[in-house]
Amino acid sequence: MAVELTREEFAIAEGFFNKTMFQIPALAVINSSFPGKVFVDNKENPRTALVWALSRWSYLSCREFLPKHISFIMEVLNTMIFPILEEVGESDFEVYCDNNAIRDSVLNEALKDFKVNNHHENTFILNRERFEKLDFEQKLTSDMEICECILPIVPEVYHKYYPYEKFGRKVFGMAIRKNGELISQCMNNGFAHGNRYFIDLDTFSNSERNKGYGTLILYP
Repeated sequence: MAVELTREEFAIAEGFFNKTMFQIPALAVINSSFPGKVFVDNKENPRTALVWALSRWSYLSCREFLPKHISFIMEVLNTMIFPILEEVGESDFEVYCDNNAIRDSVLNEALKDFKVNNHHENTFILNRERFEKLDFEQKLTSDMEICECILPIVPEVYHKYYPYEKFGRKVFGMAIRKNGELISQCMNNGFAHGNRYFIDLDTFSNSERNKGYGTLILYP
């Protein structure tokens, strides 16, 4: 059985998500610095928890691998999250796991009716001293421009599904456009916990990677 926690109860799930850096978005939701929902299998002695950071990211953690977690995942996704995603027209959804067994044995079974792609993401900690000493001379070509990005922390269509006083916040970043097309982007995505926060750095096309664009938009 899946239980959605009230915001005052979010701390029940915090112990599931304080182990690794990639779980900072889940902690941001739990500590109310980012809008989202938190689900557990029971309030008294939870064995598994799922945090949904609006709009399309979720974080799953279990105390131990148990086949019964399949029903919990399916109930949360199919009855509490996917109907909202369908209504707002969101076609992509990401589930991050802290355990390969859960991902391979449980999550794939729970999502067998959907098109599922596995991917890995790396989380790095910025070495500021080394970065500031970086000798970097990458130049823009005439068909490229650097521009500022300002976006709402969460798309407006989600506002009616979750009462959150910080929906007016904006996130900021820089991007490179080539012939008007966005090729690389560095964004503060709004995830923060304590003195740690996430910055997403993406170069979207394989053909444009390893050309120094990410460093260029990061470089002071």
